[in-house]
Formats: sequence, C-alpha cells, structure tokens
Amino acid sequence: MAKKYYSMNEVPVGTEMIIKSSGTKGVLVEVQNFPTTFKIKDENGHVKNYYTYQVDIIDWPPKDSN
Repeated sequence: MAKKYYSMNEVPVGTEMIIKSSGTKGVLVEVQNFPTTFKIKDENGHVKNYYTYQVDIIDWPPKDSN
C-alpha cells in the first residue's frame, strides 16, 4: 500500500508542540498559510506565530493503523 503523506496544513487545532528555541510546550490555535505558520499558545499563556521548522510537533503525523 502506498505511504500517505501529510501536509503541515493538516495538523489539527489543539495539537501539542514544543517550541525549539525555548523548549516551552504549547498548543496549536490556528494554521496560517503562505507561508505556513502555526499560531501557538504556550504554557505561559502567550500567543505567537512560529514557522513550521521552529517547532517539534508531538505525535504528528499519525501512525498508520495497518
């Protein structure tokens, strides 16, 4: 079976992420396009935009259920 590829635009709102520069955990609030950025609310309550390469996404992409 062919491997499914996931776009960064498919990351669901509410997904946990780690901000690489600070190691702070946050939650995805919104995906913005052109270029793709993530609006993240961190554990301190601050909301900021990050490029996709500035974060580690926890449990993404989903594991295949085969």
